[in-house]
Order: sequence, then C-alpha cells, then structure tokens
Amino acid sequence: MMSSVNMMMWRTQDILHKKPQVVPGTLLLLAGSLIVYRHMTHETYGHQADHLKTFLAMILVQMLPLVALEMKIMSCADPVGLFCKFATPVTLIHAVFLGARLCTYFNYDAWYLWCSGAGFAGALVALHKGFRQHWSCIFQCQAMWSLVGLALLASLSTTSLDSYLNPRSSWMTPTWASFFNTVFETANSYIEIVAFVPAVWMVYREDNKTGRFQVESCDTKRTATAFFVFLVGFYFFEDVLNAFQAYEVSVLASVAHIVHFLLLLDFGFYILAHIHNPDKLVGELRKWLPVDIYHEV
Repeated sequence: MMSSVNMMMWRTQDILHKKPQVVPGTLLLLAGSLIVYRHMTHETYGHQADHLKTFLAMILVQMLPLVALEMKIMSCADPVGLFCKFATPVTLIHAVFLGARLCTYFNYDAWYLWCSGAGFAGALVALHKGFRQHWSCIFQCQAMWSLVGLALLASLSTTSLDSYLNPRSSWMTPTWASFFNTVFETANSYIEIVAFVPAVWMVYREDNKTGRFQVESCDTKRTATAFFVFLVGFYFFEDVLNAFQAYEVSVLASVAHIVHFLLLLDFGFYILAHIHNPDKLVGELRKWLPVDIYHEV
C-alpha cells in the first residue's frame, strides 16, 4: 500500500515538474494577475487605502520565498540534508507568529484563534516529537531570532513613518498603547511573510563539500514527513477554510488563498516524493555530483 502511494506521489510530481519552474511560476503569475486585476477594476478616492490590494500583495510576497526554494532545492548537492536542516527554523518561526496571535487574541475572532491555537500546538509537537529537538533549540536558532528582530524594527519604522505622514485628527490622537499594539500587529504580519526565508537562506548558502544525509534513514523520513504534515495541515486551515469564508466577501481574496495553498501543497508533494523514493532521488542527484562521487552513489 505504502509503495503504491509513494509511486503515485512520484508520478504526480514527475508530470508537474518536467520543467521545475513551470508550476511555481504559473502560480506566482496568477497571484500577480490578481493584483493587476484589482488595480485595473477598483478606484480609490484621495488617500483611501485599498486593503484588498494590500492583502493580495502580501500573499504574493509570501509566495516568493517558496517559489525560490522550489526552483533551487533540487539543484543542491544535498537536498535531503537541507530539508532536515531548515525544518526546525521554519517550524519555529511559525510557532512565533502563531503564539503572537494568541497573545493579541482581542484582534481576532474565535474561529481564527482556534486555528492559530491548533497550528501553534502542531508546531510544538512537530519540533519535539517529529524533529526530536530539545526545547533549548528555541534559543539557539539565531537566524530565526534575527528575522524576528528585523521584523520588529521594520514595523516600528513603518508605523512611526505612517503616524508622521498621516497624522490623525485631534479627537483621534492615538495613545502609546494603541501605537505599540499596531507595531506588534504589523511586526507579526512581517514575521509571517518571511517564515520561509530561513530555508531560502540555507539553500543558497549550501556547502557542496559537506556530507549528505542518508535518504533511507528513518530519522530523515520522520523529520521530512512531520515537517510537511504540519505545514500542509496548518495551511489547509489558514488558506482553504479562510478561502471558503472569504468567498462571500471577495472572490479575489478567496482565489489568493487557494493559490498560496496550491503552491505549498505542490512543494510538499515535490519534496516527499523524493524523500520516499530514494532510488529516484539518487538518480536526480547524479546530475549534480562530481564524477568521482557519481560512481559511489
């Protein structure tokens, strides 16, 4: 049964990725087209903000690291090792912004909080049970905390600049509490947008001289499977169910959610197909290995 599922996964990704850039490129183009369509069909008056267009732009920016990751990962000398290395920081950064949502529960409705709570718990389970990481890894992941710090700094700068350029009326003078609440909310949005940046950073800094992970290793398969079960499960609630709820308000927002989920699902199948078909993966790796190593694989 498991071998037939593995073969089906491989055939699916093989059909979709005869040219690796086609599927992610098409989805990215579709997301960009939604912004263009909104810009061409919606008029704003004065300094009125178009929140839907801002949302569509954020979805597009959030997709960029995933597209870069999918187009680059399989040209690396050790894709399996990279899967396992970036699983921890990417899952951890998801736990950070989901935990921040729970801290600002008064900004969200009950359904959104429930999804965030389930995602936060799933991230912790994936870290502890799936990756077998000690809780000390939370404090040792410097790249992730650097991104969080940059997001906070960027949020403080943009919020301060907005307050200066668009001052409120005297009767709407904001308090320091509301100002820092806005900073915190904006920073959390930035953190969510850059959630996959640690993975992209690792892929583009890969050292081709380091040893490769064993594809057949149970630890490798457990880590990769736990990572993508968490991601696909979380984004199913985050994108698919929110798309269903957003459909009555805005078809464009609903389509944007679905496009984002399809990109992540495509990436997940692409990776798992290689993880669970080591013979196929070795064949792919031979195209990227030096001749002397090629005959040892």
